[in-house]
Amino acid sequence: MIPAMIATAVAPETITKVTRLFNNTAYDVICELFQNARRAGATIVAVTVITASDATYLQVVDDGHGIADPASIVTLGRSGWSDDTRRAEDPAGMGVFSLAGRDVIIRSYSRPDRQGWMAHIPASAWETSRPIAISSDPIPYGTSLTVRMPEQWLTTIERDVATAARYFPVPVTFNGEPQEQHDWLADAVHVETWKGTRIGIRRVPASHYSSRDAALNFHGVTIPCRLPHLTEVDRGDHWIARVDIVNAPDIQLVLPARKEVVENEGVSDLRTAVQCTLYRAIAAKGTHRLSFENWTEARDLGVLLSEAEPYLFTWAAPAADQYRNYETGVRTTDPAMVLMPDQEALVAIPAERAITKHNPFGGPLVDANDALKGYSWYDKLARVETLEFAIIQGERQFTISEGVEAPADADDGWVDAITLHATLSHAGAFVEVACDADVAFGPDQFSCNSVDETRVFVRRGSDLSAMDVADLFESAVFSANEDSAADSYDTQQERFQRDAAERIIGLLEGGDAALDNRLRDLLSGHYYLVPEDRTVTITVTRKNLAIAIAPLAPADAA
Repeated sequence: MIPAMIATAVAPETITKVTRLFNNTAYDVICELFQNARRAGATIVAVTVITASDATYLQVVDDGHGIADPASIVTLGRSGWSDDTRRAEDPAGMGVFSLAGRDVIIRSYSRPDRQGWMAHIPASAWETSRPIAISSDPIPYGTSLTVRMPEQWLTTIERDVATAARYFPVPVTFNGEPQEQHDWLADAVHVETWKGTRIGIRRVPASHYSSRDAALNFHGVTIPCRLPHLTEVDRGDHWIARVDIVNAPDIQLVLPARKEVVENEGVSDLRTAVQCTLYRAIAAKGTHRLSFENWTEARDLGVLLSEAEPYLFTWAAPAADQYRNYETGVRTTDPAMVLMPDQEALVAIPAERAITKHNPFGGPLVDANDALKGYSWYDKLARVETLEFAIIQGERQFTISEGVEAPADADDGWVDAITLHATLSHAGAFVEVACDADVAFGPDQFSCNSVDETRVFVRRGSDLSAMDVADLFESAVFSANEDSAADSYDTQQERFQRDAAERIIGLLEGGDAALDNRLRDLLSGHYYLVPEDRTVTITVTRKNLAIAIAPLAPADAA
C-alpha cells in the first residue's frame, strides 16, 4: 500500500559508504582538523610527524576547549558545536569524518565532565556501527588527534601543512617550526567590510588573472568563486576581488568536500557588494580608463565616477600579418584628434604613407576605441567613415577601396595620379577630405589578396623604388598560413618576398629587370663557391645552360 505520508531520513546503510564520501587528501584532512581547532577557540595548533617502528603518524594538537561529548565525533551530521557556532559557520558535523577509513586515536578534554578521555577508532570501524571504547586520559585541555599516515601523504605533508596554515587565523607549527602566515587581503589596494566579510580589491595584470584562482577565504580554506571583475580599456588596470569570510552564515560551502561555494541568495548579494566595492576602489584612485558601459553601471549602483581619462593612442596602419601589429603606445590628448576605426591592411598601408606626407585631417589620427563612446570628450571627436583611392590612368578614371575592385581592363603598374579620399563625420555632419598618394593596392576578384592577383598601382614621378613598393606590398598583403601542414613562417615569408619583388620589379622596371633581380636572388647566397682566383660566366637560355670557368684577370682582381 502506498503510504499517506513520508519524511526525509538517512538510511542506516549510509554508514557503510562513509569512506567513499570522505576519501580526502592530506591537505583536505589538515584543513578540516584546523577548522575544528579554530571553532574550539584554539590559540595554537601543533602538527607533528611521528616516526615509529611500525608506521608513520600525523599528530594534530590544539589548545581549544576540547570535545565535550565523544559520541559527536562518530555521529555523521552531528556537530556538537554551540548554537552560535552553528548559526555562524554551519559546521555540519563532518570534520572528524575527513579521517574516515584511517586508524585514528583521539584524545580530548571534556569541560562539562572536567576530565580527559581517549578513543581508538580502527580503520575498519568507520563503516560499521561497532562500539568504540572510551577511556579516561590525563590530557588537561584541548584535543589531540593521531592518524596513521598512508605513504602518499609523506611526500606532500610539509607542503600541505604550509598551504593550510598560510591564511589560517591561528598560529601553526610543524615539527616545532612556526609556519608562515599572511593576511588574505595583504596586497589589496582597497578593503571594505560587508555583512561579516572583508572585501579586498586588487590591481593585477590581465594576463595574471584566472577565474579558477581562489577568491574566497573561509578561515584559511581558500576556494574559487565567480566574482565580478573589471578591465580598463587599452592597457589599463585589471581589478579583481578577494573576499575574507569572517562571520557570514549566508555564504556556505558545498559539503562534504567544501571546495566550492553554494550558489544561493547570499552569494548573489555578495557579488553585488563586490561590484560596488570595485567601483568605489576605482573612484578612490581618482582616474580611470573604464568603458562607458562600466561607467554607467557604476552610476546606476550609486558610485559616481569622473569620465575616463581623455587620451587615445596614435594610429598606425595594421599589417596583414596580425603578429606584426601593436599599439603605438604614444598617447594623444589633442582635442583635434581624429578617430580611425579598424581598416584592412590593403587600404591602411598605402593610406598611411599618403597621410604621413600630406595629412588632410587637420589633427592627429588615433585608434578609435568605441568602448569609450558615450563620454563627452570622445563623442566630440571627428571620425573617419570611409577611405578610398581615386586613380587616373590615361583615359581611365576609377576608384578602389576595401570592397571595390579595379576595372578588369586597368593595367597594374604605373598610373598618372592617385588621390586618397576620406569621409569624416563630425558634429552630425559629413566632410570630404583628400590628398595625393603614391601607391594603392586593390583587392582581387576573390579577395584572397595573393601575390599574383592583388592589384598594384604606383604614381609616375613618385620617389618610391620598386623595392619600396614591394615592402609596402608585403605589409599590406602577406599573412602566413597557420595550417599544420604549411611551411614554416620564415619559409612562407621569404617565398612571398621573392615573388612580390619579382612581380613588382617587372611591373615598374620591365621584364629584364625582374629577371635580373630573380637571378641575383637565386645566386646571391652562393658566391662562396667561386674560388678567389676564378671567374664564372653562366649563359642560360630556354634550351641550354652553359658555364665557363676561367682564371681571374689581373684587372678584375684589382
